Amino acid sequence: MSKAAGILAPGGPEALKLIDVAEPQAGAGQVRVRVRAAGVQPFDIAVVQGFVLPGTGPGFPRIPGNEFAGVIDQIGDGATGFALGDEVLGFGMLNGCAEYVVAGADQVTAKPAGMPWEVAGGFSAGAQTAHIALTEVGAAQ
Repeated sequence: MSKAAGILAPGGPEALKLIDVAEPQAGAGQVRVRVRAAGVQPFDIAVVQGFVLPGTGPGFPRIPGNEFAGVIDQIGDGATGFALGDEVLGFGMLNGCAEYVVAGADQVTAKPAGMPWEVAGGFSAGAQTAHIALTEVGAAQ
């Protein structure tokens, strides 16, 4: 078991609790990251309040956090470009506010050496927002 900041039912900030969850395992093409920092965005507030992301199902516990930074501690079959101990930042659909998060190897990148963990934990949200905006106006592919 591992720990996560999650909800057992929708609510306000008081609904967020430290809970025990099954320790995730990296599957094919994935890496597992021991999280050092996770971003908190308006999206996460909506998740805590009860928003259900399409495709994730309404079940509980629900663990917010799409962006994270940490150290790779497990590599699934076929995941390339990383080694155990690499410091990375990345994105996944929920579960970033946990001790461990699993993400596709294509969803993580090396954390710049001089970037503080607390910056790296939420860094990908800004880049994703810009990419979505540019795509929506037809300026990016």
